[in-house]
Amino acid sequence: MQEPLDEEEENLDDIHAENEIKKIKLALEHGMDLSKSLDGSGLPPEIEGQFLDYVQKWEDAYANQKMILIYDFVGRPVWKPVAELSDDEVVGELKTIMDVLNKNSIRVDTICDVEDRELYRFITEELFNLETNDIRLEGMMQCYIYEDFHPNHEFDIRNRCTELVEYITDKEKDSSEVIRGLDDRVWYKGVEYTKEEVSKKVNHFRDAFGAFGIEEFEFTSVVLNDSKNEASVCGHLHYSGEIEGSPETMDFDGACLFGLKREYDWWVITRFELPGVM
Repeated sequence: MQEPLDEEEENLDDIHAENEIKKIKLALEHGMDLSKSLDGSGLPPEIEGQFLDYVQKWEDAYANQKMILIYDFVGRPVWKPVAELSDDEVVGELKTIMDVLNKNSIRVDTICDVEDRELYRFITEELFNLETNDIRLEGMMQCYIYEDFHPNHEFDIRNRCTELVEYITDKEKDSSEVIRGLDDRVWYKGVEYTKEEVSKKVNHFRDAFGAFGIEEFEFTSVVLNDSKNEASVCGHLHYSGEIEGSPETMDFDGACLFGLKREYDWWVITRFELPGVM
């Protein structure tokens, strides 16, 4: 004989049933089938219900949304042209504008250091003139990154080269981390390889060592050719590797060279030379 459900189990069954109805409603009204993504997710029924409620509110708002200038969205705050502000005044005006944006669920971030004057100019002269969906939901934040509008190419170039070096000397990193930073064809010491071939050769080199340690890695020059969307990088790398299954180590010290090209706003490595590798 089946034992009767206690009150807590009955409540859970009720919530499960309500969630299934919410999923059906989203599917019928907005063409969203969330069953596959949520079933088996392990989310507690109450949390799943809150998520479905949020999605329903977003989809309802989006279906009736209209576009509006960000300046209008944040209430058309009074601002002064950047040319009329002293350096000290810019600091205070930027904080005021940032507070207005945050109160209206808009956040502006930077990846690199950007001067207060330039960031203020960007917000008032560029961001304010962009359009956004006129949707406001509790907990929803619109995020904008300065570098998405004004890429810092030297920063990205250095990052791409650093990612390759760190991948080679950190055995915890997955091969996908190096593949995404390579061009489809890569030159190494005068020989052209596919990026998959490069990945295999790098992995073969890494597998010969149990661990690595970087003693020094620095850039000595970064030359950017904007007209050709190309860059050349020189540096110095000194690292050591502990031979797999042996107490011995090998020391690698020398120049490192990189060539890169820009595809839209993403830099990829087209050639490189590193001490010891391959």
